Amino acid sequence: MISGAFPLIVLSVVIVGLTALSATFAVVAVGFRIANTRKAHRWRGLEQRWEPALLEVIAGDAPADSLAPLVGPRDRRYFVAFLLRLRRRLRGSERDAVVAVARPYLDAIAEQLGSRSAEVRARAVQTLSLLGADIYGVELRRALEDPSPLVTMVAARGLARGQNPEHAAAILLHLEHFDEWNPRFLAAMLASMGPNAAAPLCDTLADPSRPVSVRAVAADALRALHDLPAADVAAAVLGASTDRELVAACLRLLAALGRPAHLPRILPLLTSDDPVVRGAAVRALATLGSAAERELLRAGLDDPSPWVARAAADGLMESGGADVLLALAATDHPRAVLAWQVLHRVAA
Repeated sequence: MISGAFPLIVLSVVIVGLTALSATFAVVAVGFRIANTRKAHRWRGLEQRWEPALLEVIAGDAPADSLAPLVGPRDRRYFVAFLLRLRRRLRGSERDAVVAVARPYLDAIAEQLGSRSAEVRARAVQTLSLLGADIYGVELRRALEDPSPLVTMVAARGLARGQNPEHAAAILLHLEHFDEWNPRFLAAMLASMGPNAAAPLCDTLADPSRPVSVRAVAADALRALHDLPAADVAAAVLGASTDRELVAACLRLLAALGRPAHLPRILPLLTSDDPVVRGAAVRALATLGSAAERELLRAGLDDPSPWVARAAADGLMESGGADVLLALAATDHPRAVLAWQVLHRVAA
């Protein structure tokens, strides 16, 4: 009898245990909810105290340190978060006023750079880059070496917001760590730093010891910056590198910023074995060449690569060779349809 009842006893104990565990979780959940509600209520109360005083500072009716008596030691990090949210909605002198108010409290945020949590470190980097990049530049550049890709990404984007050539050089020094990023995004980020980034970008493009992917990104960033001296650097690289990614980036740069004097570096690449390189060379030739080179563009229409042929057709149209396309369109040439497409697109 006892052995037959034993399973029922065990089942009853398990049910009681699970019921007790569920009740415990429910109590804990209620406790967390009450605590979070109290915290949110307290924070709302703090913001209601801070906001009027902050508006007086923004309006110029009170000094930046007038909020100090209203910010307790344990509220400093939340106060900075409150200022950061407000900063994102402001511009010009109003934003500068908010940044000035935040300065005395940023040490509390800088302490979080040593957190074991990558998310906390990333949030600290973002806050410091928006409210104190000029003060914490060394710490932000050091964050580029963080083991977490999240932190390094936030640090790079934060540093790129400034116009500081030191920041540009630091980002470029660590650019190979961002090989999972989209190269176009990287180039746009570097170009957003403005003309001050041009010199370190040129140095990176010219440096054969740097990875070719990094040099290619530098070339695209220089093209976006419209840095004219970079064209000479790109032309020199064409004579020394055979890497498709780098050569194509330099050709794109020359197509945008080059001069006819760079044609001797471009012409040999029209017969490259790589269709990507040939296509980029054709596009550069179309912008830099004269009527004397138009026959080379016409020859590009016979290229086995459709991409190269399209580049040649576009180049002819852009360089005044519409008559060549009209003549081709009237034949049974394999690229006659392409010629009609380019002519029709321009006419439309």
